[in-house]
Amino acid sequence: MPNPKSPNEIDVTVGRNVRRIRNMIGISQEALAAKLGLTFQQVQKYEKGTNRISASKLVAMSQALDCSIAQLFADVEASTNTVPVPNFSVAALKLAGEFDKIASDVQRTAVAKLIQSLAHHDTTRPALAEE
Repeated sequence: MPNPKSPNEIDVTVGRNVRRIRNMIGISQEALAAKLGLTFQQVQKYEKGTNRISASKLVAMSQALDCSIAQLFADVEASTNTVPVPNFSVAALKLAGEFDKIASDVQRTAVAKLIQSLAHHDTTRPALAEE
């Protein structure tokens, strides 16, 4: 039987999505809290899943984050699985948000290939001498 004092998995997943989207668009907890008329501590509790987000606050949250309510519930079904959800850095989330703004498929492909190349570049080998 689950501990009634531990956060519900769905609340944790929704909170994780709030944090992910907030980081992607590059606003602080304080800025989000101001938009919602809350304290940043309340936003922290929402993001950790320790406090549930009411239906009316979910609507306000989706408006403040400029996302759909469905995006706040992304991976809710997966939250009951034992597969871990990747924990991305703030920098990676911001990069992903900017990447989605690139309109050209050709440019998106080029950027993706560049990132993959840089990620797999062996920094232990000496660089080639310039000619």
